[in-house]
Amino acid sequence: MVSREIKTILFDAYGTLFDLASIDSALSELYGEKAQEIARIWRQKQLEYSWLRTLMGRYVDFYELTGDALAYALEAVGLESSSDGRKALMQEYYRLKAFPEVAGALSRMKGKFHLAILSNANPSLLERVVSFNGLDDLLEDFISADELHLYKPSPAIYQLPEKKLGLAPWNLLFVSANTWDVAGAAACGLQVAWAMREPAVPEKLGLKPDTIVKSLDELATLLER
Repeated sequence: MVSREIKTILFDAYGTLFDLASIDSALSELYGEKAQEIARIWRQKQLEYSWLRTLMGRYVDFYELTGDALAYALEAVGLESSSDGRKALMQEYYRLKAFPEVAGALSRMKGKFHLAILSNANPSLLERVVSFNGLDDLLEDFISADELHLYKPSPAIYQLPEKKLGLAPWNLLFVSANTWDVAGAAACGLQVAWAMREPAVPEKLGLKPDTIVKSLDELATLLER
């Protein structure tokens, strides 16, 4: 259970605030029956490249990394990686839709806690998708891995909010829908809420979230008690 010492709530962006499935219609229009497989490989490679580039010391920003992952996914399903198709899909990252409950849940938390994003995405991506969804007045900070040229789950990323906000780890609640991200934050001593939007198996790393919720509404209710 989360403690009463929380001062700042940090949200992962993709899969937690913003729904990656909102790209699916654009994928279907461009690639038809292969769209679902492209989406699966694209997301898998996006994560793998973030980890590999961190380990290799070969950083590129998240937008470029995501484009490279898309190029891999298209080639993996036997399609030519045309620049026009990639560009059209990458533009969709600026227009990802927030999950339906996000705005209302953030409004309930606003004023009680400092609300921020802690993400692998570069600031320009975050600023534009937040603005597209009309969340500018609800989220007060964007803390990006781009500042360190590393990617989560590097401990240095989860330690960034402590340094920037001058808070102890136990004053920070990190919220993510991604199991590996939950484990990464827990390893650094942050309080952690797993937003388990879909059934999933937790990582077997000896690290557990402080609480599990199915939506940000449920989290807001928990914090109001």
